[in-house]
Amino acid sequence: FLISGFLITFILLEEKRRFGKLNIFKFMMRRMLRIWPLYFFLIAITPFLIRLLGSETPNYWVNILFINNFDTIITQKWTYPFAHFWSICIEEHFYLFWPFLIALVPTKKLMYMFVLIIICSISFRLYTAATMAHPWFTLYLHTLSRIDVLVVGAIGAYYYQKTHFTFKLNYKIRLFLWLLLIVAFSVEPVTNWDGMFLAGFKKYVYISIIAILLLDYNFNVGFKHILPKRSFVHYLGKVSYGIYMYGNILLLIIIKQIMWRFHIINMYLFFLIIFFLSIIVPIVSYELFEKHFLKLNKYFTVIKTER
Repeated sequence: FLISGFLITFILLEEKRRFGKLNIFKFMMRRMLRIWPLYFFLIAITPFLIRLLGSETPNYWVNILFINNFDTIITQKWTYPFAHFWSICIEEHFYLFWPFLIALVPTKKLMYMFVLIIICSISFRLYTAATMAHPWFTLYLHTLSRIDVLVVGAIGAYYYQKTHFTFKLNYKIRLFLWLLLIVAFSVEPVTNWDGMFLAGFKKYVYISIIAILLLDYNFNVGFKHILPKRSFVHYLGKVSYGIYMYGNILLLIIIKQIMWRFHIINMYLFFLIIFFLSIIVPIVSYELFEKHFLKLNKYFTVIKTER
């Protein structure tokens, strides 16, 4: 969310700066061509998946209408194979109103709107934690609870678009922050929000560390990437959406149709199969399916990038 908020806001602000207005239709089409083909393809093959695995029939409409996150809050349970679609729904909500906000609010006053949205998000989480007996799903999945991270990224884009600042960390500080982040994710229950402070503000500790490391990585003028520009790792960035979308679905297929069916109990083999298929399947999907839709982006491009 942090990176999405930064990139989307920077592109919109740059377009507004160069041309004095936004072509919201073209923006929407670019987002649709990136997200919708694979998203709706997975919805279309869900009848086959649930028959293959003997799963319950999910609610298709809440996913078609991009309200999966709200449905999960109401039902208080994850539904295969759409459990991880909640994040896509939140991003779609963001894409639906964000370009209008950038277009209609004067650039000089945007920061006031950003701060107001973050305050509303914090207030919503505090209210939820104080009034609900079981607030976890609401805190984790509600659009208003999550949108502040997107807006924090947008704030970074706002200042970078204005000043094109650079940022450089001492390598010792960089190493310390990486170790701190790894230890925190390994030891501290990240999604434990029992208490007002944890519900309202804990996420900003993690966001701050991640934002600093991202700034250092992207804007450190003295840093030279060890990988060539067209490396396989960079290619994985292109198929990362597929890695996310297929990963949760493949997990249950591997467990039921490979591990259980053939009585395999070797966990090393289990993780090897997951790793292999979670890379191969998205690559095949990207090359044979998604890439053909992305080629249409050239008809809706306003500002050219290297991507």
